Amino acid sequence: MASQINPNDIDGAYPVAGQDNNSQGFRDNFTNTKTNFTYAAGEITDLQNNVLLKSALSGTTLDNNMGGSLLYNALIQDFAATKVTVASTSGAILINYASGHYQSITTSGSISLSFVNFPPSPTYGYIKLQIAVTNVAHTVTLPSAVTLGVAGIQGISGSAPYTITFGATGTYEFAFGTYNAGSTITIFDLNRALTNVTSGTSSFANITASGTISAVGTVTGGNVLTGGLISAAGNVNGANINGTLFGNVTSTGAISTTGNVSGGNVNAFVRPTTGTASQAPLVFASGTNLSSPVGGAMEYDGVVGYLTPSANRGVLNSQHFITLTSNYTASDGSSAQQVFNSTTSGAIALAATKTYLFDAVYYITRSAGATSRTLSTLFSSSNALTSISYIAETTSTTGNSLGAVSRIYGTGVTATVVTGASTSTTENITVVLRGIIRTNLATTFTPQFQFSATVGGAPTILSGSYFRLVSLGTSSVTNVGNWS
Repeated sequence: MASQINPNDIDGAYPVAGQDNNSQGFRDNFTNTKTNFTYAAGEITDLQNNVLLKSALSGTTLDNNMGGSLLYNALIQDFAATKVTVASTSGAILINYASGHYQSITTSGSISLSFVNFPPSPTYGYIKLQIAVTNVAHTVTLPSAVTLGVAGIQGISGSAPYTITFGATGTYEFAFGTYNAGSTITIFDLNRALTNVTSGTSSFANITASGTISAVGTVTGGNVLTGGLISAAGNVNGANINGTLFGNVTSTGAISTTGNVSGGNVNAFVRPTTGTASQAPLVFASGTNLSSPVGGAMEYDGVVGYLTPSANRGVLNSQHFITLTSNYTASDGSSAQQVFNSTTSGAIALAATKTYLFDAVYYITRSAGATSRTLSTLFSSSNALTSISYIAETTSTTGNSLGAVSRIYGTGVTATVVTGASTSTTENITVVLRGIIRTNLATTFTPQFQFSATVGGAPTILSGSYFRLVSLGTSSVTNVGNWS
């Protein structure tokens, strides 16, 4: 505005020295001086109330509130934004635009955002938000008005109101802009690249996303890692393929990897590669069995493997056995000795706190010796078993001929006599065993036999004799399957 102060209203040549001067001239100068002072006071007060100041005037508080006035055609340098730390860390969080254009949140749980005090339409409001995610389980739910810029945001899912999940802890920055006072909001991901790869064939050194990796063609990377879904109509190839955080690995083509494949579900034809001396083609991780069996499921609880046909879980038939491929001549004596020499000691290492089902057939012959003797079955165990019980069924004949079957129940590793006394020099003994072993500590277990006397000729255990164990579960297992 133009100043109303008029210095020309003051007659600087009045009064005139050396003569009488009219008193009206004095009165006019005084009046005009007072008027100009009044103008000056008003204009100074107006300036104090409205101008921008570097510091507060004496006796006042600095307030450079522009009140929405337009500032334009300015050259600016070295400006800064106030950082506002939001006190809330979980649940519903209200972001007040008027508090500052850069605000920060540190999560202690999942959060749900809303905004207030965006500038009125048609002006444009823009705010940056720093989110320090302290746990990958923490999610960020956006306001329903955030509908623009969402394509390709890592970890975003659903529809408005969208939710963002994170593949790793860390500090993430987003910006939000609106041209209509918050009715429609655009989101900007400021420190992560967009991951919206949706068609064709894509190849990367590594693909990392907390959202979904989806392709009509082939997805290829050194490591393919995502917190969402990995879905491809072509092939999925990577050193490590990991969709385990939140999603599935799905492919109608091939899933090829030199590392690990993990996910909520891996849906694909499985053709394991050739194993190596240090890497098996297929390994089940030890875990917890389903609370309710599901038909077709294969499981491993760290003890035994299971297969569930028709929703009736059963133990996979994993067998340990030893057998003779040629006759084995044992010693002529009355001491306990091993049944098998297929391995040096004819022994097997049994795991601690396990249950095994076992069966065996021994074919034992003699060609010399008429001393009366009986045959016992027994076992060597380097640590005491929780229990062992078995049925022994035997025949003892002169030569390979039909004979009566004897049956006895054994309940220990010590000798159980399974034949009657014989003096035949051509005795043929058949021993059939069926039973259960429960271990306490890990133990070395050796099937044995023992004659009650030195006969005068060494016995022979014939080719085809065998001992077999099937792992059933823990040492306390009583049933597997839909028993009632």
